[in-house]
Amino acid sequence: MIIGIDVSSTAYGTGVSNYTLNLVRHLLKNDRLNSYKLFFSSLRLPLPKDISTLSRYKNVKIYYSHLPQSFLAFLWNKLHIIPIEVFIGKCDIFHCSDWTQPPTLKAKAITTIHDLAPFINPTWLHPKIVSTHRDKMSWAQKKCQSFICVSENTKKDLLKIFPRISPKKCQVVYEAAEDKYDHFLKRSSDYQAHKKAAIEKQYGLKKFILSQGTREPRKNLTRLIEAFNLYHQKHPRSPVELAITGKYGWGKDVLHLKNPCIKILGYIPEKDMVALHASALFLAYPSLYEGFGLPIIKSMKVGVPVLTSNTSSMPEIVGKSGLLVNPRSIDSIYQGINKLLTSASLRRQLSDSAKTIAGKFSWDKTALQTLEIYSKLMS
Repeated sequence: MIIGIDVSSTAYGTGVSNYTLNLVRHLLKNDRLNSYKLFFSSLRLPLPKDISTLSRYKNVKIYYSHLPQSFLAFLWNKLHIIPIEVFIGKCDIFHCSDWTQPPTLKAKAITTIHDLAPFINPTWLHPKIVSTHRDKMSWAQKKCQSFICVSENTKKDLLKIFPRISPKKCQVVYEAAEDKYDHFLKRSSDYQAHKKAAIEKQYGLKKFILSQGTREPRKNLTRLIEAFNLYHQKHPRSPVELAITGKYGWGKDVLHLKNPCIKILGYIPEKDMVALHASALFLAYPSLYEGFGLPIIKSMKVGVPVLTSNTSSMPEIVGKSGLLVNPRSIDSIYQGINKLLTSASLRRQLSDSAKTIAGKFSWDKTALQTLEIYSKLMS
């Protein structure tokens, strides 16, 4: 097979970027029989080093276009003209991004559905993002032969919102955390302690709850902060801090809610993320909606308990390794925070469970299941 994949998203440092890069890496790691054509397009952004280094594989060709993503969205999502084969030549499969749906001459089209937030609650996202996703999905539901959903909940949402899509075309393939999260717990206790101490010193942290993800309305940070402040009002001597990491996305920011116990650290380089997750008392992730919830699995991989929402995909991913709360209730979030901070035994119990459940998620497994979908589609 000749498999084309749109890797343009890898330039933006998002969850979709993470998915695309790790999927491609592990497809190439596990598949030497098929040929891969990686398509990247951007007017100003250079080809990411993580993608260019993949040219070391003999079965890979990289196609770099300088067309802006906004133009391709107009060309493919609005007009639906100029097949992808014009850019990359013949291919049997073309795996689309979540942003555009190019027409194909003969290639079978596959797209990954990361979440349906633009359709479930458009106010959670920037209007431009909502519009682009609506345009993309209007073509995807007509043209795609297969839909990869990153959770059972995402599949359920897809079939509910787009009833003309056949369930037979939809497969669930979970995401995973990068291999380095697995490797961290395999290192010596001295190594782990050194890395944790270094990251705490670098970011001025000691005992802290971690919040990770783009700062945008859907992440529910205002309620999380109010619940954390309520905990400190009731436990004024507590040294615990709330560390909020992730770049600003859009909407009303939470910078004005910062106080001595809350540190809004912004974007954290990828090289620091494993130790940061591993150093936290627990991850607080009371998002209003997630298709998968990648920070959850990252914390679980390093044995860190998770406080997350009882909605959408989050219960499906966390299983019994975390506390589920009502994300729309400040009191429910507070009760979860209080329970985890006042019980070290509960944190240990959830930590052990997290490592067990997280073992079911791996990028090798994701890649092999995706490759199987490609093969079945061609057969």
